[in-house]
Amino acid sequence: MRKLLVGILFVIEALAYGQGFNRRYDFLGLSNAQTALNIELLPDGYLTIGGGTDYDSIGPGVFFAHGSVHLTRIDLDGTVLWEKRAFRPYHTALPGWSNCCDTIPGGGYIVGGASEDTTGFDEVYLMRFDAEGDTLWTRVFGDPSGNNYWMGRQVKHLSDGGFFIVGDQGGNFGNNVDGFIIRTDSEGSELWRETYGGALIDGIVSIEKCSSLTYYTGGVSFASMTNSNFWVQRVNLDGDVLWSRTWGGEHKESNAQLAPTNDGHAFVAGGWSFAPDFGQMRPYLAKLDSANGSTIWERFIGPQAYSTSFFVGKETPTGDLIAAGVSYANATTDQQGLLCRTTSEGDSLWMYNYFYQDDSISDGTGRFYDVLPTADGGFIAAGATYFSASGNNPQGISQDTWVVKVDADGCIVPGCNTVGISEQATNLLGALRIWPNPAQGQCTVQLELPASVGSAALLLTVVTADGRVVRQNTLAGNGTHTVDLQGLSAGLYLVHVSQGGRWLTGGKLVVE
Repeated sequence: MRKLLVGILFVIEALAYGQGFNRRYDFLGLSNAQTALNIELLPDGYLTIGGGTDYDSIGPGVFFAHGSVHLTRIDLDGTVLWEKRAFRPYHTALPGWSNCCDTIPGGGYIVGGASEDTTGFDEVYLMRFDAEGDTLWTRVFGDPSGNNYWMGRQVKHLSDGGFFIVGDQGGNFGNNVDGFIIRTDSEGSELWRETYGGALIDGIVSIEKCSSLTYYTGGVSFASMTNSNFWVQRVNLDGDVLWSRTWGGEHKESNAQLAPTNDGHAFVAGGWSFAPDFGQMRPYLAKLDSANGSTIWERFIGPQAYSTSFFVGKETPTGDLIAAGVSYANATTDQQGLLCRTTSEGDSLWMYNYFYQDDSISDGTGRFYDVLPTADGGFIAAGATYFSASGNNPQGISQDTWVVKVDADGCIVPGCNTVGISEQATNLLGALRIWPNPAQGQCTVQLELPASVGSAALLLTVVTADGRVVRQNTLAGNGTHTVDLQGLSAGLYLVHVSQGGRWLTGGKLVVE
């Protein structure tokens, strides 16, 4: 019996470490919009980097409205340890685009976005922070004549201590826009800059290491205002182009967001358009050959839907791929956070939409801009939550930073992948109580789901730790319900409550 108990406790501890969480962070306060565009993995937690609307006093009763860059440090459970913000005086500060920033070896962070003055003119704004989020130095890059804007989209730390910043620049946002790379030393002093393109509009949003001497750049190239294509280059450390490739359909493809793979090739995540103006898109993945950019494989994932796309993708330690973005596939709830895990060949292992639901909101909207594999084999995604798709918003709600932690199967509570769901509510874990726990013979579950869940039938599923379904009961709704445990062997089980294709809540149960 003692060995059995020790074994059960070991499994509980292991699964607790893999347990997911949902957090909504409102650092700037109600009515001020916030978005996380980047998440970094730290030894004892995570750091999100994003931006939002902000106000600063410049005199008695006088405030300056602007955007600021904010950093939020959280522990492994999502609890805030500290929050910091930064901006250029009398300017808006923008952190960049999806997966925009980088961690400095030895501690600290680098942000390479943009600084915008009160007339709307943009310059690249490089911000160096220490490990506690305090600003060490900033650098500005742009056009001294004021004729062309320069906007940073991503920055990456180089092995010599310097940085690559990529983005777009031009006379205006309508046409004659080119991508760029700026290389700096470790103190942010410019070494060189190059522009790239030649189409109507070209922009670079990501740069990733290919080899010790070369890098990939990824972005978008507009042949016309109605037709854009994925755009990937390979460049050397001096910015010389080794090869360049554009591809896509007849409508507007998204940015080609890049990630390197262990075999030296490039993994591309984005969205492929099947109609004008992003009317119908499918999430898209591809792998390109490092030698010339030719396609090794490409995959369309999931159904066509308005503006549905991956914004970022990463290779996992096992060689699988993880991608994050936004899905509009569920028309009743507008946009939802999207995560998809595939094999190394791009074949889908699972894909889920994630949404926010509480007493006031049954159709909370949101999206993910970055995702990382975590030490426990799971994933953590960061982005933004918005409002109710139907307009049923509680008073004072604002756009907030959103962080969701899931296990290797995409579940907030392990075992959700066995109950036939495609969507997961992220914040209803407190709606389920189970007692006694540990239990023998039977247990009681109590549901306190918000009224926004509705009156449709609920399904309670009991799953073994290795994923086998052993009990399923239909529940009428909230209140207490008895679950028969007769015949179940001693061990750890997972309890899940779903409604149609939506997972709502779940928890652990130990049977003695």
